[in-house]
Parts: sequence; C-alpha cells; structure tokens
Amino acid sequence: VGVSNYGSDAVRAVSKTLSARGIPLLSNQIQYSLAYPFANSNGLKKTCDDLGVKILAYSPLGLGLLSGKYSLANPPKGPRKKLAESFFSQPASAELLAAIAAVQKKHDASPTQVAINWCRAKGAVPIPGCRTLKQVTQNYASLDWSCDASDMAALDAAAAKLAPLVEKAGFPEKDINTGLKMFDS
Repeated sequence: VGVSNYGSDAVRAVSKTLSARGIPLLSNQIQYSLAYPFANSNGLKKTCDDLGVKILAYSPLGLGLLSGKYSLANPPKGPRKKLAESFFSQPASAELLAAIAAVQKKHDASPTQVAINWCRAKGAVPIPGCRTLKQVTQNYASLDWSCDASDMAALDAAAAKLAPLVEKAGFPEKDINTGLKMFDS
C-alpha cells in the first residue's frame, strides 16, 4: 500500500494500522526535490526512513525550475510563473543553481541529472515528468553516475537555505476526524 502527501503523523498512524493487519506501508508520494527539500527539515523523510517507507519524489526537477530552462528573466508560463519568480528572486536560489552547476560540470551531466541523482542519493525514487524523447534519454542517463558525499554536502547546504515556495498547501493540514497532522511536506 502506498499513500500520497501524508505528513509524519499520518504516515506513523497508517503504518501502525496497516501493520496490525499484516500489511506494510510501502511508499509515500510527496513533492521532494532540491527546490523543495522540506521533508528533510520537518522530519517527514526521517519518519519514512525509520518506518521503511520509500519516498516517491514527484516533481524532482522542482516543477522544471532546476532544469536550466528557466530563470527570473525567462520564467515558465502559466501557474508556475509565480513560483518561478518566488524561487529565482531568492538569493539562496543562485547559490543552489551554482552548486548544481558545479556537480553538473564535475560529472559532465545536465542539471536535470543532478536533481534526479540528488533524490536517488537520498533514497527516494524520483518520478520526473517527460514530454520529449530527449528528456527521457537525458533522465535515463542520470543512472550512469551517482552523487558522491561532497556533491551531496554542497547540494544539501545550498538547498537548506531556500524558503518554501508556497505558504499553504492545497491539502487539509489536519484530519477532521482524528486531528492528526496529515500534510507537512
């Protein structure tokens, strides 16, 4: 059984309930990327790791913001434009993009490959979206190498300085029946 967008309290509760029935909780699909690393600081990643729940990282390219395709001067169109402006206007985003560029250069890789490999190194299963064969090929090539400890230290340090891109999630924070904190990623 897997869940999506469950916070630490909800993951613990559903894992306990399923376990009592002999059913393991296998995965929690959450937004998780270098642009949105907050499961690291709010305890959700640790909860999942402690319980053996695999994180399925949706949007590992940070809604495309880590792809190298966009900038403050060239934001995406549509609803991601406001997020891009918020992201690229943070001084911390420049530091993160510089860290990505350094790892990219070291491994002769693309920014998307760095972002995917960061997720893999965190033990998550990245599920990037692809619209073209070139993107599929580029994402697949991320399996040809892995981030080392120095890469991870530089990327983690830079990502930790980012402010959240959204103030409120589109999900209820607490379950109306149990009062459990459902969403905190």
